[in-house]
Amino acid sequence: MELNLNKRKKQKIENSTTIKNSNSEVFASCSFQSLGLHPTLCDQLKERLGFEAPTLVQAQAIPVVLSGRHVLVNAATGTGKTVAYLAPVIHQLQKSDPRIQRTDGTFGTSHICLS
Repeated sequence: MELNLNKRKKQKIENSTTIKNSNSEVFASCSFQSLGLHPTLCDQLKERLGFEAPTLVQAQAIPVVLSGRHVLVNAATGTGKTVAYLAPVIHQLQKSDPRIQRTDGTFGTSHICLS
């Protein structure tokens, strides 16, 4: 029996966008804060991880993710895809009111899944 998964119809996702970049530059000329991320998160990206400026992939993807749209980022290893996906999630957790505490248990995880 032969199973061909490529025959499945591609489902169009509403409210989605495609980001393409063939530029050889790596870093954008903007800041993480200018992308709309929480100031504390921006400080942590700089102080703990040493990220002075977003990569081009991050500069294009973060605003789209923050807007609530679906995004699929296809880029080379090391271009910042993980931060492009996770920074908006952390941003949402930081701006939630009331502040999420460890004693809240799995609320943070539920918030991520429902956002």
